[in-house]
Amino acid sequence: MTIQNASVQIPLWIDLAAVGVGAVQGASFAAVEDERVEYDVLAGFVFAIVVGLGGGILRDVLLNIVPAALANGWYLITAVIAAVAGMVLAYVVHRQQLLVNVLDAAALGLFVVVGVVKAHDADLGVSAGILLGTITGVGGGMLRDLLAARPVEVIQRTAPYAVIALAGAATFELLTAVGVSVPASASVTFVVILVARIVSLFTDWRTPPPPVWRQRAR
Repeated sequence: MTIQNASVQIPLWIDLAAVGVGAVQGASFAAVEDERVEYDVLAGFVFAIVVGLGGGILRDVLLNIVPAALANGWYLITAVIAAVAGMVLAYVVHRQQLLVNVLDAAALGLFVVVGVVKAHDADLGVSAGILLGTITGVGGGMLRDLLAARPVEVIQRTAPYAVIALAGAATFELLTAVGVSVPASASVTFVVILVARIVSLFTDWRTPPPPVWRQRAR
């Protein structure tokens, strides 16, 4: 079974896998202790839906097609089921933040891959593919941070997020440009993003500050 909207085609199970992992991450985010606020069970579902579907909806709007999340009921069903799974996992797993970090990395990788593959199937250029892959990867997380009234992670000096999404999308475009098949390029891209994100989180690697900020700090 495939999604078919204009010239964009991608196996449905891949898109649903991205939605599911993203939704689990979103629900787990709501279950992690936050000294500023205590989220209720509804927040778990809201964050799951936003993270699982947000980036894809932004991507499809830019592609000028009906968002797949609105055209196919399985997207919302997957997000809701994954929300329950995410909250249960966050409750039973002792190191909750570790769970969130791993799911965050996996969700980023899957979303970027889906975004660049859809751009490729739509015969868009390299720059458009990188842009759509990045937006798909970080869009849901941005909306989550806005709802949670916390600093948007992609523009903070934290472990690289948008930078890794950009690099992953560029990796896909580079591989396909030199003749590597789309499935192989997508697989390598996912692994690169997953490993880079996890390593950055565990090594506390942060993106560099802008030059103006550095001059003022002196």
